[in-house]
Amino acid sequence: MRVHVESLLACDAETAWKLVKTSAVLIDVSRPLVDIRPLPGESFPEIWRQGATVGARCYLFGFIPQGRRELFFERVDDAAREIQTREHDPLIRHWDHLLRVQSAGGGHCRYSDTVDIDAGWFTLLVWLFALCFYHHRHRRWRRLIRKLQKKRGDVYLRKKKKKFLKIFVTKYCFPIRRA
Repeated sequence: MRVHVESLLACDAETAWKLVKTSAVLIDVSRPLVDIRPLPGESFPEIWRQGATVGARCYLFGFIPQGRRELFFERVDDAAREIQTREHDPLIRHWDHLLRVQSAGGGHCRYSDTVDIDAGWFTLLVWLFALCFYHHRHRRWRRLIRKLQKKRGDVYLRKKKKKFLKIFVTKYCFPIRRA
């Protein structure tokens, strides 16, 4: 079964792509629904690399163990801004994840996750979980981008907000009625 979740992020594609490639951001946007930890005695690479295989332990809500998960980074394509992983754990035979960042113009980008899942008899349950999980991750992505913009004082975003507020107030709060 397939899950596809897509979001429009208020940052340029290059900024999002730099963040996508870091292990710290994966850990941040997955919490608190799933806590992803490196295997004991190991650490995640700072930047995901093509051909790398990474072992992890995942915990649902930070404390319910989901077992050992293996992530193989089949492709990390800077030109296309795509990461393709092949993942599995004791419950899930295949969790093939394509992560993509595309420019959407106007200082925005389109971020998407597409996951093909095979968990045998549990596929439907795992698919439902994945659907919730990726919607959660996209909410966390949007929040992360807002925090980063606020931290650096993004002038572009402030101008857009002022323009939106001016239109909203003029159109809906104090509409001009013509006779």
